[in-house]
Amino acid sequence: MSYDLTLKFLFAGPPRRLIQDLLGAPLGVTELLTVEYPTVGVRRADLVARLTNGCILHLELQSTSENIAWRELDYYSLIHRTYDQPPIQIVLYVGSGKMRIPAGIEEENLQYRYRVVDLHDVDGEPLLESDSIQDNLLAVLCRLSDSREAVRQVLRRIAALSPAERRDSLAQLLILSGLRGLTRLVEEEVSDMPITVDIEENPFLRQLYEKAKREGALEGRQEGRQEGRQEGRQEGEAKGEQTILRRQLERRFGPLPGWAVERIEGADTALLEAWGLRLLDAPTLEAVLE
Repeated sequence: MSYDLTLKFLFAGPPRRLIQDLLGAPLGVTELLTVEYPTVGVRRADLVARLTNGCILHLELQSTSENIAWRELDYYSLIHRTYDQPPIQIVLYVGSGKMRIPAGIEEENLQYRYRVVDLHDVDGEPLLESDSIQDNLLAVLCRLSDSREAVRQVLRRIAALSPAERRDSLAQLLILSGLRGLTRLVEEEVSDMPITVDIEENPFLRQLYEKAKREGALEGRQEGRQEGRQEGRQEGEAKGEQTILRRQLERRFGPLPGWAVERIEGADTALLEAWGLRLLDAPTLEAVLE
């Protein structure tokens, strides 16, 4: 789902205030470290970073309540061996349902723990006051006293960005709002804000809006759909993912050559999301689309 890719990009920012709140200390990120570790099966962490105190933070984003304890233990071992020090491990639950993620492994000969944080329980107000747009956007997933006022604050921050940043941030807000059922609220507030991008008139943002509504409605339930309509939706989602990836690639590598555009337009959603994740640390355009 587009939630995962959007969240990974925001955390690659990284969100400075949220990380400080999670750690309970005024620590910052000095360096983003390798997130892919070749083993029998390749492991790719969501965020691994060196902090200002020299410690290593490993952050995993989780939108479901599946048991990921053994995967976390794999990461602990891989990161420890790679950087010769144990990581601080936090699993951050971003889903919409009740969190049921275990915080470790308890067996006769093994005791292993990591910290689990539900974003529903994190105070979103300090994130709204942060000077980081990543913090501002992630605030909509946290505990808020007034969701509408929070959306207004985020939109005011977005309105002050450059046109390209404004478009991308608004797209990210639309995607994240689907996780909290705020998509319609965002659309209503956009119409009253000094933002030159109109959801209804912009096909790209309109498509994201419709997708966010669908994905938000899908959380926690499955609905029957006619085969023809399902195919049309899947095609529309692929087009939306292509547009997002092209703009992200252009921001990092400049205008795309014809071969790259052709590859993107011929890819399905699974491949597009894989490329989007690789974009986080690939050094060249060729390395992303290899």
